[in-house]
Amino acid sequence: MNDAAENASLESGVPPGSGGRPAAEAKVPAAAFFDLDGTLVIGQTTLLLVKFLRKAGVAGWAFLIGTGLWFLGYKAGFYRVTADAREKGAHVFKGLTVSEVEELMTRFTDEVLMPRMHPAASAALAEHRAEGDRVAVISAALDPVVKALCTELGVTDYAGTACQLEDGRYTGRLEGTIPIDEEKARVAAGFMARWDVKPEDCWAYADHGSDLALLRSVGHPVAVNPRPPLLEAAQAAGWPILR
Repeated sequence: MNDAAENASLESGVPPGSGGRPAAEAKVPAAAFFDLDGTLVIGQTTLLLVKFLRKAGVAGWAFLIGTGLWFLGYKAGFYRVTADAREKGAHVFKGLTVSEVEELMTRFTDEVLMPRMHPAASAALAEHRAEGDRVAVISAALDPVVKALCTELGVTDYAGTACQLEDGRYTGRLEGTIPIDEEKARVAAGFMARWDVKPEDCWAYADHGSDLALLRSVGHPVAVNPRPPLLEAAQAAGWPILR
């Protein structure tokens, strides 16, 4: 375990990075589910993405300012993540080919996301992988973003908000459902059924109140740098808290 993970504060008193895993459970077939924004990565990936694409000459100032104002309202509790809000974010890919987006997302991951990885959460992910647990990232972030980060982390299973393609180019629209709230728990249930693992033997790591359904769907929920609503719920339930 790296020094940053060792220094991370886990309020429940169990070793940082483990999420509280008892050694006796190491051989039980299990899975671990990770949120992305605010959990694996410190910050909001869509806002970080728009800033990155602005510097790369892909997004304009108006789009950057509009996205920034939306996230200020979101953090203040005025807005919720909706299909309309995510679609505005997806518009940043409009007209780009799959290969162009993949190249940009590889750069975005290397230059922006990896330096912002949460030390304790990323250590927990690495520990689960080392112990042979199934690992999946489930996030409302745009699918190309989730895919690129998972590729970098060596995680093959993930779910993000799918962006529509037409004739090999992104249309700027979404398709399918957004993995958020109850949908995130349903996605996790699908993974558990596919992998034949029991919910009580599984773990989930998240930072936001919208992740409560996911956290409550497993036997080992872990709050990561939680915002007030989740912090209150985690403390009341006695869940481990990674800082």
